[in-house]
Amino acid sequence: MSGATDSGMVKAMGMVVIAVVVLGLASAFVARMLGVGGDNSSDPIMRNALMDRIEPVGSVRTSSDDLPQASSVMVVASAPKTGEELVNGACAACHAAGVAGAPLLGDEAAWASRRELGLEALVASVINGKGSMPARGGSAYSDEEIELAVQTIALYEVAEVEAAPAAVETAPAADDSAANTATEAAPSVVAVAMGQMPEGLTDSIKASVDGVCAGCHIAGVANAPKFGDVEAWQPRLDKGMDALVASVANGLNVMPPRGGSALTDEEIPIAIQYMLSK
Repeated sequence: MSGATDSGMVKAMGMVVIAVVVLGLASAFVARMLGVGGDNSSDPIMRNALMDRIEPVGSVRTSSDDLPQASSVMVVASAPKTGEELVNGACAACHAAGVAGAPLLGDEAAWASRRELGLEALVASVINGKGSMPARGGSAYSDEEIELAVQTIALYEVAEVEAAPAAVETAPAADDSAANTATEAAPSVVAVAMGQMPEGLTDSIKASVDGVCAGCHIAGVANAPKFGDVEAWQPRLDKGMDALVASVANGLNVMPPRGGSALTDEEIPIAIQYMLSK
């Protein structure tokens, strides 16, 4: 019995060893089939996977050659607008005719009460809108442009936006007595006549007439004589240029001094004649 038991045990142990060897060989074969034990660098799939794993998360551009071409945009710089241009561009649409109770251009009495509120308050009312007036007066003006427009339309005394042109030279006097009185006669150097273009007309004077003066004289605001209305102008022409110049320089009725413009004493008669030429 003891011999038979030992023989059975040996057989069992032999079968276990054989099973372990077979299992080891099978494991080695399977591992080789799955590629365990080394990478094949010639395999394109394995190489691409490796490159994806080691690819950097960012890159630094050292040349502009490969930059995408952007479409070029031409930027045209425009000169700053004057107060008169700003008023005519947005404000005059309502203030020339007093739409919805808007104070009229050149109405000193109406604007004087509003100036008492202060420039800052008037500018704020334009920026935020007030009554029927939309925000910024319906314009795309900047805060600085709105302030300049308010200064102009509310008849504030503001510094000249444009440099004053040279004084208009008078013709040489025929004798000494005429030369001595040339300065006193300067306001009358321009003839009082309808339809006649004046000498010495500058772009600055034209801008003042077409901007500030036109705000009232185109629509006849507060009975202002309209451009080209001979019947309305004739009684005023009969008084002479001196009287016309004085009424503009000092102001008349609702028209503020100098018509709310920055015209000089030498420019006023030229501006009047330019108005009469229209």
